[in-house]
Amino acid sequence: EGSGFSAPSKTSRFVLATALAVQTRSLQRKRLALSARGGDFAIIRFRIPGLDDLTMLPRVITGVCLTLLIYNRATTTGDVDNFRQVSEVLALTFSALAWSIPWVGGRLEEAARRQVSAKPSSRQPGSIQTLAIKSDLASDVQVDISWISSVLLRLTNADGLVIWHDGKTICSRGILKRLQGFASGAEFVLRGLDQVWQPDTAAVDGYCATKRGLVSFPSQLLPERVLPADTEAAVVKPLPGGGHLILWSGRPRAFDKEADRQWVANAAAKLGLLLNEAGDEPFEATEEMCFEDDLPVPLEENEDSSIRDPFARFDTQIRITPTIFGMIGLGVLILNRQSLVFSEASRYGVDPAQTRADLCAGVLSVTLLLQGLVWISETPKSPDIEDTSEWEDAKNVLWVDKSITQRTSEELLWAWSAFSRATRASSMAIFWKGKCVMQGGLFQPGMRPVQRDFCQEVITMGKGRYLAQLNNYPAKEEFLDFLPVKTQGLLLTPLRPARNAPAAGLMVLGLDA
Repeated sequence: EGSGFSAPSKTSRFVLATALAVQTRSLQRKRLALSARGGDFAIIRFRIPGLDDLTMLPRVITGVCLTLLIYNRATTTGDVDNFRQVSEVLALTFSALAWSIPWVGGRLEEAARRQVSAKPSSRQPGSIQTLAIKSDLASDVQVDISWISSVLLRLTNADGLVIWHDGKTICSRGILKRLQGFASGAEFVLRGLDQVWQPDTAAVDGYCATKRGLVSFPSQLLPERVLPADTEAAVVKPLPGGGHLILWSGRPRAFDKEADRQWVANAAAKLGLLLNEAGDEPFEATEEMCFEDDLPVPLEENEDSSIRDPFARFDTQIRITPTIFGMIGLGVLILNRQSLVFSEASRYGVDPAQTRADLCAGVLSVTLLLQGLVWISETPKSPDIEDTSEWEDAKNVLWVDKSITQRTSEELLWAWSAFSRATRASSMAIFWKGKCVMQGGLFQPGMRPVQRDFCQEVITMGKGRYLAQLNNYPAKEEFLDFLPVKTQGLLLTPLRPARNAPAAGLMVLGLDA
């Protein structure tokens, strides 16, 4: 009573307890609801360039060293001796090299991976995302064109594509520059393309890796009026029987890798079969050319050397260069300092400005040295590719079960042709509803593929499996009685009769690398 507060009554305590119980149950229900919906929680944290992201650390170090050098010069009175000039020139040179490290590292990573750039697709003002297929085509042809165009945009670095056949545009997909009427619908897009673009019917097979090669294509071959302003690369493949398949990208060197262009060539062959009545018209193969033959990097027979990107061709040399410069810099610094100590200039002691210049040059030299060692440790390992011609237990097989329809048989044969040309697949087996319906590539003579426990597990789970080094997996015993013993890897992909249907079959690819 003396404090001015009174104890809560029984009724008040009851009301408070009831309110707490209701709130607790409400929170529990919300927690259960979030859990049922797969609610996920994350902690937001800020990234500090140069500290969290160590790829920018060389630039932070460079900035600090340059600041110290500027201070050194600003506080200097009188002439600068030769010893200090050597240290400062060395520091400035290494500053330029260290500042470029993040960019060079990004280019090395870009050249090492198949997907050449993490840059998003073109977002130029005035561009539009399109999907237009000629409505007078047969429905099954429209479905195949839709599937092929979707696969090309996912498997390559293309931002957009067009298919031209029989004097008109029959498909446009991806990003185009918006022209008047494009927003009105698919037919207006195709009609607008026909009005501004009529390429020559002559077969052309070629590509360019950078923007300057776009002007080297034959006149009117590319749909220049609808290409986004930031288009950097393009590839053109002829359709058997007449027509063009053209892809473009806002990423430089987007089609520089042969595997990507091979996927495009396989798609063009498939389109030719669809549009020209299974290829009744003769098709004259054309030699692929690059419309940048003036580049200083020549093409060579070796697959790695045939890439025009210098960061892919000279990967090892570029990775080791910072280490060499760092070692040379440390050697020059030690020699310069030793000469200073034994000279007349050090009779009254070493100038602190000289020490600061040596410190900057030394720190930058060590930065380059360590960065080079990091790059060398991250050098991607080249796959060990087997020479399949030397496999003694392998026989080339191409077989399709007679119960398969003619259309399905053609699709399976085309699929094997595409995989064998564009990947390291040496064998392909297709299982459907428990039995093998197709074989393509190298198999042991007289041995028919059998679907065993591991295959059934992949089908049941509905998720593919990649066995990169087959010899390390116990499951190899289920495959090496019909695949060549020297098969290096396996890729197993479940097959479904419809998009969301349970898997009913399996594709097994044997790899030679």
